Amino acid sequence: MTGSGTLVERFREKQDLQSAHSSSTTNTAPQIAEPEALARIYAPPANPQKEPRCCFPLPWYKRFLEEIRKRKIEILTYDDLLADCNDQDYKNCYSREFKKWHRRYNPGFILRRFKRKEDRAFLLIQHDVDSLPLYTKRMVAMEAEYGIRSNVFVFREKYYRRPKRDAYELDYEFFQRAERAGFVVGYHQNALQLSGFDIERATKRFYDDVTCLRDHFAIKYFCPHGGESRSVNGRILRNADVPIPQELEDAIQWVYNRYGLRFSGRWSDGGLRRISDIKRLRGLDIIEEFVKKMQPGKRYFALIHPQRWGYNVKMNFNPLLAEQPWYQQVCRKYDLK
Repeated sequence: MTGSGTLVERFREKQDLQSAHSSSTTNTAPQIAEPEALARIYAPPANPQKEPRCCFPLPWYKRFLEEIRKRKIEILTYDDLLADCNDQDYKNCYSREFKKWHRRYNPGFILRRFKRKEDRAFLLIQHDVDSLPLYTKRMVAMEAEYGIRSNVFVFREKYYRRPKRDAYELDYEFFQRAERAGFVVGYHQNALQLSGFDIERATKRFYDDVTCLRDHFAIKYFCPHGGESRSVNGRILRNADVPIPQELEDAIQWVYNRYGLRFSGRWSDGGLRRISDIKRLRGLDIIEEFVKKMQPGKRYFALIHPQRWGYNVKMNFNPLLAEQPWYQQVCRKYDLK
């Protein structure tokens, strides 16, 4: 009995330390800038109609962040999950990382009755910056104001299938401040498109892109861009077919698109134009159908493309989505015209 008591005491002590660490680090508001300066970054423009059109109103994203804080959802980054895990096995969805997580929040039968009931849900937010980096800057500023961190994946250079219509200009200083404040900046791999769909050239481009971006950011994680595919010698090639360069095999981790970590639930605004599944369209209500349905002790993933969130909302982005009552209500509520 003495041995069992010692085990329980040690377990409880460990839980106290973990709880104290979470409350003192994860929920501390990132200091990118003063609140007034952050609010100016995401403030509506004088004439919203001059902005590129988008699908969702940015003020609705603010409501999403408010709901996260209201429900005390714990925010995660890839650093939180992978930095101290020593797991490079992306092809098995980082099974060691998942087991470590499962042991922490789902203890064995001996200790289960001594563990406090987990009352928090966990959420990892990822932004794929396909275009309009200013929109990502606005979204990150909004997140910082609420003490919420996200994972931002950027191109080194954007691929243009047609003549350039928008500049891809990152505010390096701003995103460096965000990284220092606990945000994660990763590489959005589009090397195949930029290399004429030549795998060998694309692998070299992958290495060069990461090397260049590391002049500005840590770049410990990457995810392939969906983008354009092409048939080459009878095989359909996509950015996700480019292998990790040998020089980077132990120096960068594949976290999304084909390979990635495990989550209990996911939300994504990816492929929005092509969605025809009515059930998925209903599920795009990120507050009612995602946040409010999160369960304590489980972790969730949200992929959000910031260029789809702004002040010039056009409801015809997806005609089937435009017919959804919840979407009509959101657009009416946040109409800035």
